[in-house]
Parts: sequence; structure tokens; C-alpha cells
Amino acid sequence: MKKFFLIFLFISPIVYSDFEIWNSKGDQSIKFYLDLKVITDEPQKIENLVKEMVVFIKRTEPGTKFYEYYISSDKKSISLTEYYKDSKAAEKHVVDFLQGPYQETFFQLMEIRSFQVMGPASKELIRSLEGITDDFRIEVDGFKRNF
Repeated sequence: MKKFFLIFLFISPIVYSDFEIWNSKGDQSIKFYLDLKVITDEPQKIENLVKEMVVFIKRTEPGTKFYEYYISSDKKSISLTEYYKDSKAAEKHVVDFLQGPYQETFFQLMEIRSFQVMGPASKELIRSLEGITDDFRIEVDGFKRNF
């Protein structure tokens, strides 16, 4: 019986590793997508700032599921993707950024071309982003797959 139990424990994660949540309705997560333009001739400053911000956010924002920067090969464009547990976690990030030590340097190095907020944004989150973006999108349909 012990052997069967051990085999079951070993096999079950493999069998269910492609488990799919076919309908993501009811998901409360919030995603930010920002397209940024580099406005400095020193892109290394951006890379240094990003490294520092990533450490800070990872340490201080437990509701952040992922936070990723991508830079183009010519170092003139940046994509930023952010994924939060819910509106409250996203709002915390916005408040922390606006009141924190990185905002001024961030906007000296980059400017926002576009900023989309995807998911069921609360009124408080929408208010916190006033003057930064008015592009809020709700999910139409989709699914999530766990790999």
C-alpha cells in the first residue's frame, strides 16, 4: 500500500500538470501593460533602475504575481507587464510608486506611450490612476492553463 501511495504521489502531478481552468470568469486579477519610450541616451540607467525597482517590489508587494520589463534591441522601447492578485494589490503598487523614491527617475528616463489596465478594476484603482491612464478593459472571454 505504501508503494502505491508513493507512486500515486509521483504520477498525479504529471497527470494533472496540464489542468485547465476553461472559464476565467470571476478572476479578480488585474494586469497592467505599458508601452514605454526611452527618452535618455543612457539606457544603462534604465536597466539599473529596473533592477532596483524589481527587488523593491518583490520585497514589499506580496500581491504582485509578476512584474517584467522587456527592452527592444535598439534600446528605444520598453514593454512593462504587471500582474496583480486583485485591484487592492494593484492600487497598492500605484500608491507606492507615486509616493515612492522611483517616480521622478522613472519619468526622467521613460515616457508612457500607452497604458492599459485589464481586469475588473475597482473605483479606487481607477481613481488612483487618474491622469496616468483612462484605458480600462474588461475581459470578454478566455481561459487559463496551468503548466
